Amino acid sequence: MLALLTGCIQTPVTQTMAEAFGKGKSGNIDAIKLNPNLKYLRVTLRERAVLMVLGYSENSPKGTMETWYSSQGEVLKLLNGRVVSTNGFEIDWRNVNDVPFPNWTELNALNLSATSFEFKRTYDQMPAYQFGISETVQLYGVRTPTNANLVGLPANQLKWVEEKVKGTAHGLPSARYGLSTKNGQTFVVYGEQCFSSELCFSWQTWPVAK
Repeated sequence: MLALLTGCIQTPVTQTMAEAFGKGKSGNIDAIKLNPNLKYLRVTLRERAVLMVLGYSENSPKGTMETWYSSQGEVLKLLNGRVVSTNGFEIDWRNVNDVPFPNWTELNALNLSATSFEFKRTYDQMPAYQFGISETVQLYGVRTPTNANLVGLPANQLKWVEEKVKGTAHGLPSARYGLSTKNGQTFVVYGEQCFSSELCFSWQTWPVAK
């Protein structure tokens, strides 16, 4: 869809897409020549790695909302590094609302290895047309993982936390985050999210900060 729009009417998003992916195309996304004026995510889904470019960024009472686009038309919305909406995935989450919303800087001050942070999450799921799904989620600290899709950065340089949906039979984490702190502010460098036991994806800020 975005490719067709690019050939018709130029919008800020399609202009950004053309600038982000118009040159230096390669089968190896890590070899793509990046536009230094744009921001990117490296996203892995089912062994497929793609780049997404930041189309919009806006402030909200809960933090910064970022809307990311791939060259194939997938859309990923993150709020302070957490998924709040997707479009174009095999399963999409919409209208994700976490209460109370986890604040990474405040959580970083807690000993999450000894305690956990609990919150309620509601969301809609497509294409199954499930609306108002409600879950209780626990967030807690974990040791440095050995199986993350992290590229170009040692995992032990980040602080790691996981989320688990209470009451799930499999007991597996539904999300995992690698955090970093700069100038007193903690933020997500790497994230993983599972929409189901069969569909998980990961993302990291790209390129790796030197």
